[in-house]
Amino acid sequence: MTIRDFSPADDALHPPSDKHAWTETSWWSFNVPERALGGWLYVQVRPHQNSTAGGAFVWDAEASLPWELPFFAWFTHQKLPEGLDLRAARLPSGVEITQVEPGMVYDLGYRFRDETDFRADLRFTGIIPPFPYPAGVPPFSASSHFDQPGHVTGRITLRGETIDVDCYAVRDRSWGPRPEHWGRTGRLSYAFGTVDQQTAFLVFCAPSSADPFTDIEAVMTGYLLRDGVTGRLVSGIRTSRRDPADGMVRAIALSLVDELGRRAEIHGESLSRMALPRHRVTFNSLMRWDWDGQECFGEDQDLWPVALTADRRRRQTGD
Repeated sequence: MTIRDFSPADDALHPPSDKHAWTETSWWSFNVPERALGGWLYVQVRPHQNSTAGGAFVWDAEASLPWELPFFAWFTHQKLPEGLDLRAARLPSGVEITQVEPGMVYDLGYRFRDETDFRADLRFTGIIPPFPYPAGVPPFSASSHFDQPGHVTGRITLRGETIDVDCYAVRDRSWGPRPEHWGRTGRLSYAFGTVDQQTAFLVFCAPSSADPFTDIEAVMTGYLLRDGVTGRLVSGIRTSRRDPADGMVRAIALSLVDELGRRAEIHGESLSRMALPRHRVTFNSLMRWDWDGQECFGEDQDLWPVALTADRRRRQTGD
């Protein structure tokens, strides 16, 4: 099992392979829990197609469909800026990224057209170095991927209102082939929460049974951060409860074990949700977690192939 540590050069773009679907991503999350508000800044680069995609999303408890969110801006085929460097980038989607300290501190911004709709001025400070995953092991069988929990501070402007941000959240980076044909396979979930500088978790899960609609998933990988020590997850179970009306997650129970033999029982409830439809639908929740009596916040990304999402909906409605 080969695990390659993060290097400062990994903040920049990587030389692409000859795969047409080669893709790099840079994803940043933030939240304002007292308002059940979550947000993303997202960048996707496809060098062989000379294009970038991404944008910004902000959601709250009032609605979950893209056109009803407080802010939704998703661009799919913008021209790749010449000489793009993700360490000092201003994307045509409005996302801005400035590396302050390699691997640890970044200034983030968002500006596009009418800044009263949404503007962001944020700083991300990592609480641990970027956490890598083994090469060739699911869910990153053909790509490289890092996750990093951090402290996000600053402010956003949303529909003319200035809102302070002071939260824990996660960023990630990935690069490698990312094809867009999933059929009915490829369900995946991705949940995380951070209590403080010493305590956090992140977990990838997927169904382990033949039932494509099961709400019981097995742990694939992830980490536990406890007492400032990070351990890779090696086993565990996720059990979800869904709203029968829309099928979105409302509660999650996690039972996790890491490589150091440490166990964690974590329970969460969804405070607000958004649905992002692409080749897979991401049903994303802002989560409030209870971890041994400690409250913390984070997210859950519940990813379903579009065809399987449609199958599930037909089962719900009896069509």
